[in-house]
Amino acid sequence: MKIRRISGLTLIEIIVAMTIISLLAVIGIPSYQTYMIESRRNDGINTLLSNKLLVENYIYQNGETPADAATASLATVSPAGFYNISYTQVSDQRYRLVATAVSGKSQNNDTGCTTLTLINEMNDVYPSQCH
Repeated sequence: MKIRRISGLTLIEIIVAMTIISLLAVIGIPSYQTYMIESRRNDGINTLLSNKLLVENYIYQNGETPADAATASLATVSPAGFYNISYTQVSDQRYRLVATAVSGKSQNNDTGCTTLTLINEMNDVYPSQCH
């Protein structure tokens, strides 16, 4: 009498494999999303810093801050499109740059960091926990 061997997976083996895959997905997907949101902050921060260089160069050449963003050829949207950038002239030597997360994009889920601000006299991007 020949014994027939049936090859394949049992139901328990399939359930165990699916459970392991599900656990990895439950842990991995939110971690990946958080990583992506945090890495996209650099889009806004780098745009603020490059705009700061343009404004400082304008001040050096003209002795005062530019009246508006167009005067100094500042970016109004970050390169990847996650932030809108605004410029405000506070005085002849003071200005404020603000990066605001674009609504409808993933950066709106970046709790506490949807608005990034650079004020020239403070010389850093705020809130500080966002970088």
